[in-house]
Amino acid sequence: MFSRIMVAVDGSAASRKAFSVAVDLSKHYRAQLHVCSVIEDLPGYNDEMLAEVDDAVERGRAAFKGIHEELAAEARKQKVKFIPHVVPGHPVEALVILAEKEAIECIVLGGLGHSRFLRRPSGGTGTQVVYHARCSVLVVR
Repeated sequence: MFSRIMVAVDGSAASRKAFSVAVDLSKHYRAQLHVCSVIEDLPGYNDEMLAEVDDAVERGRAAFKGIHEELAAEARKQKVKFIPHVVPGHPVEALVILAEKEAIECIVLGGLGHSRFLRRPSGGTGTQVVYHARCSVLVVR
């Protein structure tokens, strides 16, 4: 049913639970597992502040590196192909764009993560990903 699954990981307990479900699905369907972490707290920028943005992106990549290494080890134990992605931007936009680019067939999300966007009046990250994604979305609670 699925050959490409993506899970959003932010280091929260909810995203780790989503990762476990995504590994299980990937193993069951023998699917690739794309693991995406979004660097979302970037400073506003103009020409003088580009170095500050670059520094924030590098700090974000470094922070997610350890998390991805740990998760990759878990995936290897389950014989699941692990493909990491760390991207800057708005969580919803970044997840939806990456899913389209990588031809993802199912996005797996934790019900509540670290994102400040979860408490928006217009709906949280999960709600907005469900609305905008062109593939199946599984929200793990």
